[in-house]
Amino acid sequence: MKVALIPMNVEVGNFETNWKEFERRFNEALTHGPDIIAFPEYCLTGFDEWDFSGAELYGEIVKRVSALARENSVYVIFGLLEPYKRCVYNSALLISRNGEVLLKHRKFQEPMKFCTGNTVRAAKTEFGKLAIIICGDLYNKRIAKWIKRKKPDFIFVPMEYSPDYGEPNEEDVKAMSERAELLGVKTFVVNSSPPGGAWVFDEDGELLTYVTGDELLVWE
Repeated sequence: MKVALIPMNVEVGNFETNWKEFERRFNEALTHGPDIIAFPEYCLTGFDEWDFSGAELYGEIVKRVSALARENSVYVIFGLLEPYKRCVYNSALLISRNGEVLLKHRKFQEPMKFCTGNTVRAAKTEFGKLAIIICGDLYNKRIAKWIKRKKPDFIFVPMEYSPDYGEPNEEDVKAMSERAELLGVKTFVVNSSPPGGAWVFDEDGELLTYVTGDELLVWE
C-alpha cells in the first residue's frame, strides 16, 4: 500500500481557487503511483466561524472528486462540510477507485452549532479495514470504544490545526503519538497548510515519518 498525504494550502471561502490547488496537488501525488491520496479537513472550502455556506457545495465537490478517483483508479480521502436538514456536519469521505463513496465519517468533536457524529465506521479495501476520524476526534474519549469495536487496520485523520496556534510542536506530536498508541492502529494524519505537516504513526505510537509545511508525504 502506498499512501500520499497532502498538506494542502486552503483559502477560506474560495472554492474554485481551492479546486485548482486540489487538482494540482492530486496530479503531483499521482507521479508517485499511490493507492490512497489523503487531503485535510474541509480542504475545498475552508471554514470561518460560523459560516456554513461551503456546505452548499457538497454535491458538486463529491461529483468532482469522485470523477478524479475514478479516472485515476485511486482511493481519495478528504474533508468537507455536509448539509443535513437544518444543520451541518464536518465530514470526511473515502472515495473508492471506481468513484463511489465507500465511507463517510461525521466528526464527533465539534461545538454545538454543528451536527455531531456518534459512530465510527470502517471500510474494507484490498489492504485491510480503513477508518477515518477528523482532527479533534483523535482526542475524543468515545473514539477508542468505536475503534476497538470496528478493529480497523489503518486510521486516517484529516486535520485543520489553525495557523493562529502557530506550527504543531513537539508536545502536539507527542499527544498524537499517545493517541495512536491508545487506539493501537497505524495512524495517518494530514493537516491544512498553513501551518501544514503530515505524520505517520505505527500502532505503538512510534512516529515513522513526517513532513512540515506543504510538502507531500509518501509512505509505502
